[in-house]
Amino acid sequence: MSNSKKKTKIGLLGAGVVGSGIVKALQNHPYVEIKKIGVKDLSKSRDLNGGGNNYSNLLTANLNEIVSDPEIEIVVEVLGGLKTAKDLVTSAIKNNKHIVTANKDLIATYGAELFDLARDKNVQIQFEASVCGGIPIINTLKQTLSANKFSKIVGILNGTTNYILTEMLNKNLSFDACLKEAQKLGYAEANSANDISGKDAAYKLAILASIAFHERIKIEEVYTEGIEKITPLDITLAEELGYRIKLIGLAKKEPDEKIDIRVHPAFIKKTNTLASVFGVNNGVLIEGDLVGELTLIGRGAGQMPTASSVVGDINLLVAQLSYSHEAHPQFVCQHTNYAKIMPIANTTNSYFLRVQTEDKPGVVGQIGTIFGKHEVSINALTQRSVNRDGSASITMLTHLVKEEKIQGALSEIKKTNAVKQVENVIRVLE
Repeated sequence: MSNSKKKTKIGLLGAGVVGSGIVKALQNHPYVEIKKIGVKDLSKSRDLNGGGNNYSNLLTANLNEIVSDPEIEIVVEVLGGLKTAKDLVTSAIKNNKHIVTANKDLIATYGAELFDLARDKNVQIQFEASVCGGIPIINTLKQTLSANKFSKIVGILNGTTNYILTEMLNKNLSFDACLKEAQKLGYAEANSANDISGKDAAYKLAILASIAFHERIKIEEVYTEGIEKITPLDITLAEELGYRIKLIGLAKKEPDEKIDIRVHPAFIKKTNTLASVFGVNNGVLIEGDLVGELTLIGRGAGQMPTASSVVGDINLLVAQLSYSHEAHPQFVCQHTNYAKIMPIANTTNSYFLRVQTEDKPGVVGQIGTIFGKHEVSINALTQRSVNRDGSASITMLTHLVKEEKIQGALSEIKKTNAVKQVENVIRVLE
């Protein structure tokens, strides 16, 4: 590609943290020119200076102007949210524009509809930045590892929750205290419900699983559980037992071709590579038949890591457009069938249980009898302490058992007079 080549014009939707990072990353780009930058509020102060250029004169509040401009070939969407982003991306595709987006909510929720439309209009949607920020996981699955048949994806997909769990481990602080610290440092939004509930990770996992297994995933079918119930005691006990607690996204293909896909806190062994992913970092472990196990670790969010992935997608499109305006088959969604999802009740796991009981003889035997009735086998049981109110804290690790059996046992245990409370139930990933 020579420097004399005519520059590809792009339109940028959004000039917030990520959008302004993209502007910085594209300064003096030899093949790309930002023609317009669409924002919802022109009065808001933005840092769009650098490299001897001031991009503020490109701002417009008429977002439809960007998606309909005949000179713009690539529309970059970093507005976030759903409805406005979907409407604008849909219009851009209908106007034969290629799309680059960092919007995981959009891809996970409306991806099927948008990919079908893009295929019909012979344009591409690139979305590397929608999952794990600067980690090149999507194009790694779609290109570099495309010869593989994947059997499993396990990942730490949300930096906010990983930061909170790291701080709870290092400082022995409560979940609430670490959440406030994360918000103060800018690692968590003021409203961080999507992060701590696991919803953000579920969006990302659905995207990765759809690519890896060549089947569409309905986001509402992804079992999702957050970290709100995790306490410093749980983290301490996990450490003592040789584990670490992480919010894990897991997707694996079962022998019956159903996909076991879920997001929840989990005990993972300290020897697992993901156990050493700390702070705001993300990590994704992939298992392929040819490559074996491969783990990618890096910054899962942030201005410049995300901008790095966005600009990488722009460069990929520009390189392709230099020789053909036909959408490359490798970057067009070819599958239209939906995966059959395994219900969480049918999954098999080991479990960590923390139960508060009366401190009197026969309680452990009573619990053991109920577990035996439901075919739950105990691997280890410890009475941790006697509390001031006279209750006892008991922790247990089970052998592998179906979720429906452990839940049946817990339902019966909760009705037992000697059991005051089932304080936490955390799955163990071996």
